[in-house]
Amino acid sequence: MMNIGFDGFNSYVAKNFYNKYKSKYKIYKFKSDINNINKLKDFINKKKISIFVRVGALSRSKCDLNPKKCLSTNYNANKQLVDFLKKKKIKLFFLSSSHVYSHSIKKINEKSKINPTNRYAKYKIKSENYIKKHLSNYLIIRIFNIYGKQQPKGYFISDIKEKIKNKQSISINNSYRDFIHVDEVSRFLNFSIFKDLKGIYNLGSGKSYHLADIIKMISIKMKIKFNLLINKKNDKLISDNTLIEKSGFKVKNEKNFSF
Repeated sequence: MMNIGFDGFNSYVAKNFYNKYKSKYKIYKFKSDINNINKLKDFINKKKISIFVRVGALSRSKCDLNPKKCLSTNYNANKQLVDFLKKKKIKLFFLSSSHVYSHSIKKINEKSKINPTNRYAKYKIKSENYIKKHLSNYLIIRIFNIYGKQQPKGYFISDIKEKIKNKQSISINNSYRDFIHVDEVSRFLNFSIFKDLKGIYNLGSGKSYHLADIIKMISIKMKIKFNLLINKKNDKLISDNTLIEKSGFKVKNEKNFSF
């Protein structure tokens, strides 16, 4: 049975993967601060980790509030991990973000223009570049918007629910986004382990959802009226799933988008 190491043990993705695959793999959760590289090294050595999944990171909002901590956690900690995994010859799975890309009217593939517009995304791409330069055995997954049941704060849908519940005004651009269910993220991680995938892959549904429509759906389900302001700015961020489908993985989209 393969030994898989996760940090960000309390994250939505890590919890979901653990619950689904704990009988298939020996999954060990690093429960300390990822900036503590010595503790992390001891953990990886002690548990004899074969694949390490870097989930831990500060959110976009926390990065904006604390730039120094964002640099430490979202980049420097990644560098230290990469340097250690290189010596130990351990494979790295790095969970990146679709926000490293520029908005585009066309679907975005792995070779599309890179243009991170916030601190969180800038450190994601900077970490990706360090990984590519120093490791040969890695998988970088650029994940689009995750959704699912019992989603914690810090995601689009959970944050919108909170605003509607508190009867706050909502202001958004005229935006279209790609949403993928958390179960599919876990299934792709499992698939990637089995297939020993390497390189960079987008992970999205490949479908376009108008954010205004999603907000209206949430409001109807919650039976709470809301005040929505849609700005004139148009933007779109949708995954081109050609590469991921060539690997043999096909995303199972829900017939009816639910949350």
